[in-house]
Amino acid sequence: MVSFEPVRGMKDYYGIEAKKLRYLEELFRKHVEIAGYQETITPIVEDFALFAIKSGEEIRNTMYVFKDKAEREVALRPEITPSIVRLYLNSMQHLPKPIRLYYIGRVYRYDEPQLGRYREFRQAGVEMLGSNSILSDIEIIKLLYDFYNELGLSKSILLKINNIGLYRSIFRKFNIEENVQEHLLHLIDKGKKDESMQILNKYISQNNVLNLINTLLYSNLKMDEVESEIQKIGIKCLDEEFNRFKKTITILNNLNIRSVVDLSFVRGLAYYTGIIFEITHPKVTFSVAGGGRYDNLVEIYGGTYTPAIGFAIGIERTSVLINYETYRSPQVVVIVLDDSVIDYALSILDILRSSDIIAILNVKEQSLGKLLSSYFEQNVRYAVIVGNNEKISRKVVLKDLASRSQEIVSSDELITHLRQIL
Repeated sequence: MVSFEPVRGMKDYYGIEAKKLRYLEELFRKHVEIAGYQETITPIVEDFALFAIKSGEEIRNTMYVFKDKAEREVALRPEITPSIVRLYLNSMQHLPKPIRLYYIGRVYRYDEPQLGRYREFRQAGVEMLGSNSILSDIEIIKLLYDFYNELGLSKSILLKINNIGLYRSIFRKFNIEENVQEHLLHLIDKGKKDESMQILNKYISQNNVLNLINTLLYSNLKMDEVESEIQKIGIKCLDEEFNRFKKTITILNNLNIRSVVDLSFVRGLAYYTGIIFEITHPKVTFSVAGGGRYDNLVEIYGGTYTPAIGFAIGIERTSVLINYETYRSPQVVVIVLDDSVIDYALSILDILRSSDIIAILNVKEQSLGKLLSSYFEQNVRYAVIVGNNEKISRKVVLKDLASRSQEIVSSDELITHLRQIL
């Protein structure tokens, strides 16, 4: 027999595992639509340049990139935010701001597979384009936190938060080029803080500024202590970023949203400009969701200045955290005793299903005794048996597969009767 496994880093899902993924997607869709977000559906395959324009050629190493039959270089999307920006530029610039959008879809990254990291996985996220208000920051963070609260996880998750604008304000003050900024933030994200400080020493000669960056990266100072250090520097945009960040943290605390400020925390995506955040859980070693503000991304793609903020959750990663026990196995099997009653049996099946009772039609050719034993082993609760007599009298035989007791029930009373015993 020829045997094929899924492509490395990709998985098959069925039964309860598939139900968990769909449950999270459906819950997310309901959660964000009630908050006024509209769904977007974008292609899985995009022009490779859509992702390289911001992240450079090095992103090629972590993507599925190939040429189509017309020799166009395309890629499987590694994230969905650039696709949303493309959609916005092509079709939505004329709409009133802010624009609230959401998506649910598969993404692909050519990383080394490990627990919680697959090469094909699912993301669900939101983007708000056209607002720089602190209210938009609060709305997005609260929307994310409330989703995990709906899952019953708010007391166990940790919301880690920072403002990458603190670093960017300093970098801009000392005219550090954009590509060097991205390299520095990448090093910090990978925990290579010493290496980032060595590079910064080449661009910044003021010891008080270097000491401040060192404080942000290595110290666990309280917000008031950090504020005092920032005020000594005298960089106006840095003061403004910190004051906004401090106000955001205060509001989140007042909303009883548990968060931990980590001033050395930097997220991997290069386009963040302001507040950033991620959700972690003690059960796993990886983040399960994250996001941030990206006010310059629309401009990078050729549009006018359009501030934006969003987040994405990992569906598979989040599914690890939930105990999903609502998978419903078939409750009733309809067994046809004669071909002449198929039409009547199918009408009974329709009645069951339209009443939200999970019912299957027996298609196996075995003796009635073997069928009843087989379905009992599959945890089916009842058998509805239909023969000529039942069709004539408009009734069915309802058999309890556990006790093997049975009774005659009219088709009109079947649903009422089953609801009393299921």
